[in-house]
Amino acid sequence: MTLIPFSNKMTNLALTAFLTLTLVNCNQPKNKTTQFDLEKAKSEITSRLRAYENAMASGDKVAFGNLYAEDAEIFHDGSPSTVGRQNIIKVFEGWVRDSVTGSYATTGLWGNKDLLVEQGTGYFAHATGKWKATGKYLLVWKKVDGEWKIFRDTWFADPKVGE
Repeated sequence: MTLIPFSNKMTNLALTAFLTLTLVNCNQPKNKTTQFDLEKAKSEITSRLRAYENAMASGDKVAFGNLYAEDAEIFHDGSPSTVGRQNIIKVFEGWVRDSVTGSYATTGLWGNKDLLVEQGTGYFAHATGKWKATGKYLLVWKKVDGEWKIFRDTWFADPKVGE
């Protein structure tokens, strides 16, 4: 059954993200005057998700690419990862040709002032409204020059009805 490897992939990615955040927290100097505001970060991430959706809807590959860190990586199920902002933009160009749009919602957010792990749900659809895929995702966000950028990205499609 394909759900077991799928579950292991998601578990491994979540564990890796958790350990990364733990190590970052362990190596940070303790500064009692600056506290990380997770609610503010959640608002910023929500704004970034809307920018992601808008870039998809308008086919703006520059805006889309700017949401990703230069050293970002997208983990694909069943195919090699896409590494680097320029290669991610090339993937997005294919989405533009296919008139793909999407909508995403955060269901969990954890982290610190440097890295955030976001869990969410979403869908991809053709501009005609025909559903393409629903699923879950994990994003690791990294603060770059004062802005949250997508550092790691993965998507887990829901099983098709009847599978």
